[in-house]
Amino acid sequence: MKPFKILAVDDETNILEYYSALLTKAGYKVETAAEATAAIILFKEAPADLLLLDVALPSGGGKQVLDIVSGLIQEKIPVVFVTGLPEKITPWVSGMPNVRVLKKPVDSNELLSVIAGFLPETGH
Repeated sequence: MKPFKILAVDDETNILEYYSALLTKAGYKVETAAEATAAIILFKEAPADLLLLDVALPSGGGKQVLDIVSGLIQEKIPVVFVTGLPEKITPWVSGMPNVRVLKKPVDSNELLSVIAGFLPETGH
């Protein structure tokens, strides 16, 4: 079985390094992007099984990434937004069962639990 692939998008390098280390150790394949345009290009080249998005990003926010990649695929993939201001994004994602919003700084166990809920077993 190949591992699930997660595309992590955040403009803070230290956060991307944290996600990469944490999620790789948990058995996921991780790709990272520091801004929206790069994330969209990566996703078009090789779609991820889950998106881990910051809300405020250079060249377009996480909402823009969500809108574009949702239009590229038939089935909506899980999206986990991690933001310092969850109340700003909650109205965007209300009623979307495959989207979760977590507050920064995110607890590693909470993040892994949410991801495992969307991707039940590492590998598919």
